Amino acid sequence: MFVIYFYVYDYRKQRLLNVSFTKFGTLPKHDKMSRKVIMKKLIRPAMLVVPLAVGMFFPEVKILAYPPYNVIRWALCVMIFINVLQIRFADLKPRKEHGILLAANILLGVVPFYLLKYLCPGTVIPAQAAFFTGIAPTAAASAVIVSLLNGNVGFAVTAFVISNAGISLALLGLLPLITGDFTVAFFYQVAQSLVTVIVLPLLLAQITGKIFPGIMKHLGKLKMFSLSLWSLSLFIMAGIARSYFDRSDAGAGMIAITGIIAVVICIMNFALGYLLTGRFRRESSQMLGQKNTTFALYLALQYASGEAALATVFYVLCHNLWNSIQLFAFPGEVEPVSPDVNSGTDAER
Repeated sequence: MFVIYFYVYDYRKQRLLNVSFTKFGTLPKHDKMSRKVIMKKLIRPAMLVVPLAVGMFFPEVKILAYPPYNVIRWALCVMIFINVLQIRFADLKPRKEHGILLAANILLGVVPFYLLKYLCPGTVIPAQAAFFTGIAPTAAASAVIVSLLNGNVGFAVTAFVISNAGISLALLGLLPLITGDFTVAFFYQVAQSLVTVIVLPLLLAQITGKIFPGIMKHLGKLKMFSLSLWSLSLFIMAGIARSYFDRSDAGAGMIAITGIIAVVICIMNFALGYLLTGRFRRESSQMLGQKNTTFALYLALQYASGEAALATVFYVLCHNLWNSIQLFAFPGEVEPVSPDVNSGTDAER
């Protein structure tokens, strides 16, 4: 029997995992379990990277992001629904720090927008890229990272709800300013979009949890399905990127600019979150830095351009890299997430 052995360090359990792959024969039980652990660690990053790589070869899929398909919009609705299934709003405890983080979140979208609009008067794409990456609310999966870092999970879940609700309300006034469209029809369109992708999933999740409490037993499978939807969104986004790249001489340069903007805003978010609050530094950094990028992607495609939406993809890569660094640098025993706390989905990590 041909077997290859290697070791992988499990930082959570502070031990080496012995993993073996075989060409012929059957693996011992402990080797099978080790391989299963490693495969789980590999499949999730792969579902982030592979769709981006493959989608670059299929620019035609960009039509799926727009009417009549609106795949990204409906994928976002389902992901938010799955995210909030475990939340009980009666258990949320708002603090003044949540208000500070919400105000910072809004400013980190608005200030870079007007700054880049002034610095780059010839094109609005950099300003829009900065706005939609900066204004994105907190990702539900941030509660998972906070838990792994031995932080206050209750603070994180409350921040997620306040951030998503507060940013949605703020966008009713901000999107007309960003787009320059102040008509009643546009305001109604924005309100309708926000109700569809935020309010309805929240309400349906609460109703579903009360009527079908047994659905909690299937959260693991639902989260995997949510990750699949995120992969599909990235696949479409990569196709959009390729399409813009093919038909624009300045495509490569603009993609590079949006990437730099996303990295800078990501660093600012995590750093400012850490500095703003004294008692919940690590939690605040995560709440401000880990974004609901699917929501930002949807908004950018709906109200800006594909080039601006590319910044959200770069932001995904950036905040996932920082999450990996944090988990490696600050290992510790995982605090279990209580049933009333949303553990988020891997799709937003």
